[in-house]
Amino acid sequence: MQVSADQIEQIRKWAASGMGLSALQKHMEEELGIRMTYMQVRFLMDDHGIELESPKPAPEPVKEAEEELPEEADELEPIGVSVSLDKLTRPGSVVSGDVRFSDGIGAKWYLDQMGRLGLDCADKEYRPSAEDVQEFQMELQRLLQEKGF
Repeated sequence: MQVSADQIEQIRKWAASGMGLSALQKHMEEELGIRMTYMQVRFLMDDHGIELESPKPAPEPVKEAEEELPEEADELEPIGVSVSLDKLTRPGSVVSGDVRFSDGIGAKWYLDQMGRLGLDCADKEYRPSAEDVQEFQMELQRLLQEKGF
């Protein structure tokens, strides 16, 4: 699908305003008539050097004395999302591996011959947060590019 320079500029403005990738995808379809998958939007952004800007954080409320965390809690780092590749690719997949989301839940991921990304988690009802999915896809893309896929 061809995207005009004016449309790219609008997408760039939305990304700079702090809009997330799924919101960009929705706005592109609703306001520009461009229907793309999540990954296609991600690739479009990479092709045109468009970076997502983090929205400005809301000011923190004043903490009351009883709400203060113990000193050890200040030293904890957020877990983040980690992605790894399998040494032996899962049958029926082009590439596969493991992912651990920021909440500590792990899953197996795979990319099939049609380019579809899938997740297998022990808890079939588990759904990672939108931020974790975005971070997972960006980390997976970086890892695959690094390995020459």
